[in-house]
Amino acid sequence: MTDTAPAAVLRAAADRLRHLATAAIHQDRATWAKGYTLGSRSPVVIDDPESPSVLIETYAARLERVNAYIAAMDPAVGIALADLLDDLADGDDEGVINPWALAVARHLLGEDTDR
Repeated sequence: MTDTAPAAVLRAAADRLRHLATAAIHQDRATWAKGYTLGSRSPVVIDDPESPSVLIETYAARLERVNAYIAAMDPAVGIALADLLDDLADGDDEGVINPWALAVARHLLGEDTDR
């Protein structure tokens, strides 16, 4: 990223997150839930309990908490968070950028991390 101004960082992170979240939507299904496979009852994350098109499987039952987290952070949440970051890019009434929003944005962009 070339522009390091806080507002630009927030907007770039919002754009990246919105792109990732939108790309994760299949058949207009933006919300995910925890579920289980029919045969082995392995924990999975699905986008529709009746006819899933997205299926993320955890191979160890002890990792079911990972599925709960993935389901909670579905594409709908990603799009809402992107909208929030866009809104916060304008700053508050005094034009001050929220430092927590900026930290989230930097993590989403892979800055200040080992990603």
